[in-house]
Amino acid sequence: MDAVVCHDFGDARVEDVPRPEPGDGEVLVRVSRVQLSVTECQIYRGMYESGYEDVRSRITDGDGRLFGHEFSGVVTALGSGVDAFEEGDRVYAPGKSPCGECVYCRADEETYCRHPRTVGMHRPGALAEYVAAPAETLCTVPDGVSDAEAAALQPLAAALVCVRDAGLDSGDTVGVVGTGVMGYQLGQLALDHGASRVFAVDVDPTKVELAAEQGLVGIDAEETDPVERVHRATDGIGVDVAFEAVGGSQSHLTTGSGPVTQAFEMVRPGGTFVPVGHFTDEMTIDPAAVRKKYLTWIAPRDKAGVVSLTPNIDTGAFATELVASGRVSIADYISHELGGLGDFERAVSMTLDKASAGALGPPQLVLD
Repeated sequence: MDAVVCHDFGDARVEDVPRPEPGDGEVLVRVSRVQLSVTECQIYRGMYESGYEDVRSRITDGDGRLFGHEFSGVVTALGSGVDAFEEGDRVYAPGKSPCGECVYCRADEETYCRHPRTVGMHRPGALAEYVAAPAETLCTVPDGVSDAEAAALQPLAAALVCVRDAGLDSGDTVGVVGTGVMGYQLGQLALDHGASRVFAVDVDPTKVELAAEQGLVGIDAEETDPVERVHRATDGIGVDVAFEAVGGSQSHLTTGSGPVTQAFEMVRPGGTFVPVGHFTDEMTIDPAAVRKKYLTWIAPRDKAGVVSLTPNIDTGAFATELVASGRVSIADYISHELGGLGDFERAVSMTLDKASAGALGPPQLVLD
């Protein structure tokens, strides 16, 4: 079968490799679509991000079969011990595999596993015609969700964890700074969870307009001071919960005008601050400013994979229900499709510079 093989950072080729066979507890999936994450693309280009060392090890000592954890496909074979799926099931992969050895795994606290195993990072991903994945990482996709939406579901499952961990209450006023894929979803989820108002901040007027179409209060940060706008709309109080969904290189939390500072300044005293974006540099903090606000700082478990919501459902399955029912829209950010694995390098470039490509979300490689 064809697969993308990485020989070095920035050096990948489509090669003929053996089709995998599902092992114990695994499922073989024929890949329909795959989209890259920003972090995957940054690591591929040699940027030091979380997971860089794992990737380097797989390049130098492994098979170079990397990336592609956001995908959709169809089950074609089952390994022994798998009874949660059948051949022909449509699936996506919101989960991770706990290591089973760390102190948290031994205490049945797999959510906090110190060494989770990720499809595409610690084992071959979906940049191939077929991928063998642990059954515990997969979730079935209902008929009401398209293949394109299914390939984009993993960030929504992660956003659900963020909203859950934020402890949103009915009637809360919420701020979301950055309305890329995750921010757009976070805003919709906050409304779905009972927020009275959600302020959605971005510098891209198209994203601001899309947020408004979903019932959010769109704020163009290029046209107005978002903190001032929020405080004016809340009688000087601020929001109960603020999500920062930009990340990247930001140097100050409590001073300046960066996205993280805007989110921090939006929160009322006693409110909750939830940094969702992945920060790439060290950041300075004025402890007095943080203490003065009496903030609750939540580090969400969105990197942990699937989280149980109730004994009846987890975040992976609930994400599919939200999209199938139309309660949350993710199709707006699926704006570009590419021809297949041969367009991998183009997909990397477009994902890292979506503005130049005229894309709202990562492009999808269509394999089937």
